[in-house]
Amino acid sequence: MLRNTFVHLPGVGDTTERRLWERGRHTWDDLLLAPERDLPARLRQSAGRARIEESVTRYAAGEWRHFDRCLPAGAKWRAFQPLRERTLYVDIETDGYDNNITVIGIYDGASFRAYVAGENLDDAREDLESASAIVTYNGTGFDMPIIRARFPYPLFNHVHIDLMWPLRRLGFRGGLKRIEQEMGIVRSADTRAMSGWDAVYLWREHLRGSREARARLLKYNEEDVRNLEPLMCWVYDTMQKRIGLTLRPG
Repeated sequence: MLRNTFVHLPGVGDTTERRLWERGRHTWDDLLLAPERDLPARLRQSAGRARIEESVTRYAAGEWRHFDRCLPAGAKWRAFQPLRERTLYVDIETDGYDNNITVIGIYDGASFRAYVAGENLDDAREDLESASAIVTYNGTGFDMPIIRARFPYPLFNHVHIDLMWPLRRLGFRGGLKRIEQEMGIVRSADTRAMSGWDAVYLWREHLRGSREARARLLKYNEEDVRNLEPLMCWVYDTMQKRIGLTLRPG
């Protein structure tokens, strides 16, 4: 779906993009081959054409951070399918005061890995650097700024898909736990009633030597990231259907 996307180009919004699709202009290559009269005014200009060509070049080179910068937040879900094999689902826990990271949980669709402060937190950077897409919920306002403060952002080459934005377009509001309930995603009895502040408390208990608190904290974090995967898949399928057009794959 990423190569079918035009809303990151100058002068193209949702309505213009849809008109281009309806005229059979499904991919960036289609735009480059189209007569000028079939294009919006800003794409007829040399700067507009250069932006289309840049999309083709950056995609071929795997420069995903380009699309992270120029795609609207509500459209980044479109990058999921082509980047799915190198997608990571990410959630952090913090100490609750200075936003020091206590846990970074990462799920790759097959296995969960926990990076814990005082143990192996620095090892998370290599894992994060391997991703072509990172999926979070409200990660734009919380998780990713804190991660980027902890690890140098220029090393990352991914599209960050914050599910909060497409879910809002689909009518969902509130936190991740509330949306999970609305979607029928059931958590374990140990974590069902927990919140982020419970995670702060468990971290403090862990520092006091409680193995049980550490185990419960990591279980809570693991469910956070594992539950992002079915939400991501549902958002991708639902948003594609909402578009309502049969596009040539791109």
